[in-house]
Amino acid sequence: MGRSGLSGCREQAAPASDPRLGDGLTLGRKSTDTNRQVRVEDVARLAGVSPITVSRALSYPEKVREETRLKVADAVAKTGYVVNHFASSLRSGRSSIVTVFVSSLLNPHFADSMQGLIDAFEGSPFHLMFAQTSYSEQFDMDAVGAVLPFRPAGLVFTGVVRSEATRRALGRLGVPVLEMWGARPDPIDMLIGFSNHDAGELMGRHLGACGFRHVAYSGHTVERGAERLEGLRTGLAAFGASIELAYAMEGTRQMSDGMAAFDAILEQLPACDAIFFGTDVLAFGALVRAYDRGIPVPGRVAIAGLGNLEFSQHTRPSLTTLHVGGYEVGREAGRRMLRRLNGAPVDDPIVSHPITLEARGSTRH
Repeated sequence: MGRSGLSGCREQAAPASDPRLGDGLTLGRKSTDTNRQVRVEDVARLAGVSPITVSRALSYPEKVREETRLKVADAVAKTGYVVNHFASSLRSGRSSIVTVFVSSLLNPHFADSMQGLIDAFEGSPFHLMFAQTSYSEQFDMDAVGAVLPFRPAGLVFTGVVRSEATRRALGRLGVPVLEMWGARPDPIDMLIGFSNHDAGELMGRHLGACGFRHVAYSGHTVERGAERLEGLRTGLAAFGASIELAYAMEGTRQMSDGMAAFDAILEQLPACDAIFFGTDVLAFGALVRAYDRGIPVPGRVAIAGLGNLEFSQHTRPSLTTLHVGGYEVGREAGRRMLRRLNGAPVDDPIVSHPITLEARGSTRH
């Protein structure tokens, strides 16, 4: 797949020239008596209905009688028939596949968003296919082109696409495009997310108001991370403070990385009295390391994170963090994409999700 790895699509895509495509509904296993893949005609024969009725029962079950639907379902179970949605889209020109480009499924914030997206699509006739990208938002049309043979009905990105050439090309595809987890006044089509600058500024103002003056940051420092850093700088400046050290942690990071970052920051900036981490996971690692070293939090150094993950309120001390509602962002993105896919208008193409500060024990003396 070049720069993107595909996962999450259960159906096997047959080549467009494969004569077995037939009406676009094919089988995933061989028929034991003829040593060939079972076709829709085989299911129709066993169910005692026409092939078009089988297609309708599988694609639009609400449009057939319950008795017919049960006959088809029984025939499908007996033959092991599997619908090939890719082949169906080749024949009909309509697709039920929505491709979602995810920076990393190891990132718990993105994982929450993906669950919200999945829940929004539950019960719909559309299927989500995931393609993992790097954290860079500068990926080009080669990454998108890898999934175009699947004729996606829509495209979702966990980030704002920054390459202008790619943005123009996506706009010409003629399908709904939704960007998440970012902010921009001119989305390709639709955008739902939050301002990383505002998030950083909110935390900067909190740390400044608490009296911290030797502040460090650790997390992503490019693209959306750079926006967060600038916001933090703005918030601190209102209290005469500044970022004295930015310790880069790019890519997907784990708790152990937060532990290592904590040690490195205190070594490079001995006077550090507060650290803002780009994720709760890193911040939790720092809390663990501070406990191991006998360093009081927040007495000696305050620690804050971003994400308000479930565990953050149960740490000792409880973790100050920013709530961005990853699940809610994903669910709203799914609802808006479904509206567009079903031909309904979306009133506002841009939704800015609110950010709230959860001030807890890790920054309060």
